Amino acid sequence: MKNLANIITSSRIIFAIAILYIKPYSTAFWICYFLGGLSDFLDGFVARTLNQQSAKGAKIDSIADFVFAVSISIIVLKYIFLPGWLWYSISLIFVIRIITYIVGFYKYRTFSSLHTYFNKTSGLLILIFPLLYVILKLDVAGAIVCFVSFVASIEELVITVKSSRLDRDCKGLFLREKR
Repeated sequence: MKNLANIITSSRIIFAIAILYIKPYSTAFWICYFLGGLSDFLDGFVARTLNQQSAKGAKIDSIADFVFAVSISIIVLKYIFLPGWLWYSISLIFVIRIITYIVGFYKYRTFSSLHTYFNKTSGLLILIFPLLYVILKLDVAGAIVCFVSFVASIEELVITVKSSRLDRDCKGLFLREKR
């Protein structure tokens, strides 16, 4: 029980890797996909409830979020035809994220993904993208996910550039505590 939150978080990495090797859109794929997404919501709740919050746990959570998002992106890119504008949008967001991580690593000497509300919303939208794809079709679903992910990426870049210290639990650009 001592490390339950970190175990739940680590399971997201395992599920993310598993979906890359399981037949896409099979029952096993969806089970791993949704358990990976569920772990993202459970780990924080468990950490707070059991008083297991830690800098190490926050770092593992950021890495797990990144691995899961990359896995989902690989599946989408591999099995869904994307129009050019969507490729450009995804590429721009990816470049902004990489720049942010480079700046963060340079400033803080560690992986520095933030748990902002926009990043959490972006992660949720990426998780439910298959559902949005079915309900709203590709253009609308892609535009929504890309817009929120773009805003989240820009916000994280600005916070990373402006902050003198790493605060992974920063909730947003205008929601930060003054230090």
